[in-house]
Amino acid sequence: MRHARRILLPLLALFLSACVTVQDGPTQNEKASDINVQLGIGYYRQGNLEQANAKLLKALRQNPKNSQAHFAYAVLLTRFTEFDKAEEHFRKAVELDPQNSEALNNFGAFLCNQGRVDEAEKMFLQAVKNPVYKTPELAYTNAATCLLQKSQGREKTAQEYLIKALAYRSTYAPALIELAQLMFDQGRYDLAQLYLKRLHLATKPTARSLWLAVQTELALDHVEKARELGKLLEESFPDSPQTRSWKKLELDG
Repeated sequence: MRHARRILLPLLALFLSACVTVQDGPTQNEKASDINVQLGIGYYRQGNLEQANAKLLKALRQNPKNSQAHFAYAVLLTRFTEFDKAEEHFRKAVELDPQNSEALNNFGAFLCNQGRVDEAEKMFLQAVKNPVYKTPELAYTNAATCLLQKSQGREKTAQEYLIKALAYRSTYAPALIELAQLMFDQGRYDLAQLYLKRLHLATKPTARSLWLAVQTELALDHVEKARELGKLLEESFPDSPQTRSWKKLELDG
């Protein structure tokens, strides 16, 4: 079973961690706009999209130059599938604050999901240029995943991005699993096994990582190890597609 890669887009987490840019001597409207952005984000998290929309529109009226307001509203518009308007607000967010790495990363993911790979890659790389960006490993992994998902012949560049992600955070699970998958796809099974071992030392196994580990051990002719991992997969994730593939492999084998 081939895994469908996905772009990492933890919008809510980014909202909560995103810093509101406050200039010296903010006006009352600017302060109120910042407050309404946070209120809008809170409503978004609760699933109350109507109130989120009202608060974010109010924030934009109070301060049309609030990068975070445009960023948050772009995400909300994406939820509403109003993609043209969402792009306008993403662009405005990064135009107003070129150091808004969270907005740049999310705009990159938005563009990649639209199939605009080169534009997406540019946004991801712009995000990591910010020396105070807290999660460059996320943007690098998203850049790699976008290339692997949407573009052919860019595996080498994707690998470089994943290695850079791990240079920032050596236990970053999304980068480790993508590198393991990439190594497996290239027939470099020893390296795939290495990255999977690092992954399983850093975090709990997932259905995807266990199934990839089973396949890797089989490719290395480690049948007993594969059976051990397959049993763990079946016990831990009995209803997963990966377990169904494992059971089919057992029956066929």
